Amino acid sequence: MGLKALAEAIILQSADDFMDEYRQKEDIEFFGGEGFRICSEIAGMNHSEQCAFLGLLRRRAIVRRPVAEKTLSPDYKEMALQV
Repeated sequence: MGLKALAEAIILQSADDFMDEYRQKEDIEFFGGEGFRICSEIAGMNHSEQCAFLGLLRRRAIVRRPVAEKTLSPDYKEMALQV
């Protein structure tokens, strides 16, 4: 396995783990810190691709997060589910 493939695997595994509430804190640190920046550069992602990936991850978290269902107003919850 090459370095690029390893970096891609780390990013994808972290994105998958992000939905697990027990691992989410680690993944927030990864995606918000140097870990994601380094891995994404090794994987060949440019800045706009990095931002797009983080945006997708953020939208995925908003839709899936069970806590959000309890705290969002009904109108906002419906909009979040349509994203």
